[in-house]
Amino acid sequence: MTDLHASMGKAVPVLVAGAGGRTGRLVVSALLAAGQPVRALVRRGGARAPPGAPLEYVAADVTAPATLPTALRGVGAVISAIGGRVPWGAGGFRAIDWEGNRALVDAARDAGVRRFILITAGSAGRAGFPYALPFAPYPWKARAEAHLRASGLDYTILGPGGLTDEAGEQRGLRVTCRADYRTGLVTRADLAALAVFCLGHARTIGRTLTLVNDATLTPGAWRASVETLPADSTAAPAADPH
Repeated sequence: MTDLHASMGKAVPVLVAGAGGRTGRLVVSALLAAGQPVRALVRRGGARAPPGAPLEYVAADVTAPATLPTALRGVGAVISAIGGRVPWGAGGFRAIDWEGNRALVDAARDAGVRRFILITAGSAGRAGFPYALPFAPYPWKARAEAHLRASGLDYTILGPGGLTDEAGEQRGLRVTCRADYRTGLVTRADLAALAVFCLGHARTIGRTLTLVNDATLTPGAWRASVETLPADSTAAPAADPH
């Protein structure tokens, strides 16, 4: 967390959107373990943290953009781990993965928050992928990626393979740029660890990183090489036109 703390002070919280989800909860835990205060965005106001804890909850909804400015006030960075659960409707891929992330990016920019980490999917911008599938989240995730790249924010996009709930650091982690992505599985815990790492390392800004577990690699070895991956080019994948 060195770069983040040096630039904004250790007491400034990081907003985690989707903090109640299976990935978001692990991102929150990884941030707290690193000594980083967290503001957890939840859709309802029932969650509470002990007084003085480095974790606070704020009720807001990415499908209701008017609720976001208050949630973003005073935060130093945003990690978005939101995702639709169904193909259509208010909780669907378009409403959450695209429109919700778009609202969150715009609200962060308007609030003066510079750093934004977006968790999408490895296949979201993969060349030749069948975007026309009406039940797939990937075209909506690709739109959110393109919007973030064009936003002017200091972004990192993380595109994991298929997510599992196994323990992290059990197998190696293959982190690549999108052009070199090969499908596979990755634990949510390893994804959370990479998100927190990127938050504290400025040389991951402007990059789209994909990740899958790889048993041929040494657990933890990715930390020595992830910052050497190339930045996104100006020809990064555009939003799906449909």
